[in-house]
Amino acid sequence: MTIVNSSKSLLTAALRRHPWFDGVGDAALATLAERSRWLRFEAGDTLFSEGQAATSCLLVCEGSVQGLRYTADGGDKVFGHVGPGGWLSALTLFETSPRHLHSVRARTDGNGCLLQADAFRQLCLDDARFACRVMTHAANLVRHHTDQIDWLTSSSAEERLAEYVLRAGKPQADQPLALPLSHSQIAVKLGMRAETLSRIFSKWRREGIIASRRGTLYVLRLAPLEQLASGC
Repeated sequence: MTIVNSSKSLLTAALRRHPWFDGVGDAALATLAERSRWLRFEAGDTLFSEGQAATSCLLVCEGSVQGLRYTADGGDKVFGHVGPGGWLSALTLFETSPRHLHSVRARTDGNGCLLQADAFRQLCLDDARFACRVMTHAANLVRHHTDQIDWLTSSSAEERLAEYVLRAGKPQADQPLALPLSHSQIAVKLGMRAETLSRIFSKWRREGIIASRRGTLYVLRLAPLEQLASGC
């Protein structure tokens, strides 16, 4: 991970491309850019650590990162992925004592804008439109996580796995199923034991829903997974 003291014009251009900054005045954006840094990262880099004081937030411009926490047995619990245009720790900056909620690890090489906390908060105070966009982001996250909690507590393990395969894998006929997490990470994310996940996959193979070819999963029949995901 490399923090680069890049030119203000590079940072200003990167910020201007994001919809949150639409209509923000040139002087205000230049002030924010002056207190920002360009961050380059490589796959596997740790950008933030859970519990670390949050003195900045990150706008991802290229590449992909994931938020995670480490489990007691040395595994990791992945909470989500952020790609270009996504934010890390923007809302954390408004806590009384801001600390990063997750560790953040780069999935791929990439870069982004590291925005200083005081400058980010000041822009919210100075520009109501920008502050409303941040609040909209917060409201959407609350709704998303509320829906996720409801889904986890009211669905079966098989229903949760079907929903995850459809959403994260985006399966297509005769195409490999590309899931972004390992089997153990999927099990932790969906609140089930690894043995349970393996048992469900074995059941789906027997029923002709999925197949394994050279260690790669393929979805053969979408309809049964769609029925499970919808709770039918």
